[in-house]
Amino acid sequence: MNAASENALFTVVSTFAGGGGSSTGYKLAGGKIIFANEFIPAAIDTYTQNYPETPVITSDIRKLNRSKGSVEKLFAKYGVQKNALDIFDGSPPCATFSKSSGGKGKDKLTMKNVAYSDTRQDCIGMLIHDYVFMATVMQPKVCVMENVPDISRSEVFQDALARLRRWGYLVNYKDLTASDYGVPQKRQRLFIIAIRSDIAKAAAIKSESDVLNVFPEPQGGVVTLLAGLAGVEVDPHERDTLLSKARLSANYEILKQLRLDPPSPIKPSQIGWNSDFNLVRAAWNSPCPTITQSMAQRSGIMHPVENRKFTIAELKRITSLPDDFMLSGTWEQRVERIGRMVPPLLTKAVAQSVYEKVLKRAA
Repeated sequence: MNAASENALFTVVSTFAGGGGSSTGYKLAGGKIIFANEFIPAAIDTYTQNYPETPVITSDIRKLNRSKGSVEKLFAKYGVQKNALDIFDGSPPCATFSKSSGGKGKDKLTMKNVAYSDTRQDCIGMLIHDYVFMATVMQPKVCVMENVPDISRSEVFQDALARLRRWGYLVNYKDLTASDYGVPQKRQRLFIIAIRSDIAKAAAIKSESDVLNVFPEPQGGVVTLLAGLAGVEVDPHERDTLLSKARLSANYEILKQLRLDPPSPIKPSQIGWNSDFNLVRAAWNSPCPTITQSMAQRSGIMHPVENRKFTIAELKRITSLPDDFMLSGTWEQRVERIGRMVPPLLTKAVAQSVYEKVLKRAA
C-alpha cells in the first residue's frame, strides 16, 4: 500500500476521515493524502497510528468553515491552492439517513446535543453542507462523497448537490455494493462524483449522464466469507470472550435456533421469530451481510458455525482492511470504527476509475 501511495498519481484531502478506511483505499489506488480532518478522539487515534505521516486536523469542520479566508488559509498551510487539489473526499455522518435510525433521522437534521460516536453533536444531518462549503471555496477538480443510499431521498442531499452545480460542477451519484469490488461483505454505499466543468471538458465528459460512466464497473464474481477469512489468525481469548457474551445475551435462545453453516445468511424471521431485526447468521459461501457501527452494542452479524460475533481480526478481513491495520480503544470502539469505515477496496475502485477516466485524461 505504501509503495502504491508513493507513486502520488493524484492528491487527496479527506474530511470526516474516521479511522482511515477511505484513506487506505486512496493510498492503494496511488493517491497522496495531503491532510485529513476528523474530530472523534478514538478515530483520530486510529488514523494517526496507521498514518503518522499524514497531518490530521482535529477540529470540528464547522469551526474550520468560519469564513472563506479561514478555509483558504488551512489549505495553503499544506501547500494546496484553489483549483489545484485533485480529489476532495468526504463521508459526512450518515446516522440521520440510515435505516437504523428507526424513522427518527429527519428529526436529527436540526436536533441539538445528539449522541454521535463518543461525542454529542448538533444538526448532524446538515454537515453535508459544511463539506460543500469547503468544496466551493477550494474548487477541487473532483469531489467524491459517500453516504448511505437512503440519503438520496432527502431534501438536504438534493440541496447540497444543487449548490455544487451552481458552482460549476457536473454531478451524479450511484449505489455501489462492496462485494462487487473484492470485499467479502455486501455493504452498499451511495457515492457522489462531482467534476469541475473545465476538468470535465478536458476529459470529454459532456453531461451529468456521462458522469455515470466514471463510476467503476463491477469486477465480476464475488469474494465469499470463506475466502475472505482464509488463513486469518483468531485470538483464542477474544473468541472465548465472544462465545461467553453470546451465551449471556438476551437473544441467545434465538441465536441457537439459527442453523449452523447455513447455505445463505439466515435471520430469525425466516424461522418464525418476528423480533431482533439486527440478528443474522452469516454463511460461508456468500459475502458477509453489512457490518454496522452498532454491532458492538446490538446483536449484529454472527459467525457461520459458532454462536458468537466476529473477532476484530475477522472484521478487518470482512471490511478489506490490511491484517496489520491498527485499531485503538476498547473492543466496542474498535468495532464501531470498522463499522463506520468505507471498505478500502471499494474506495480504491472508485479512486482508480476517477483517476483513469477523469484526472489522467484531463492532464
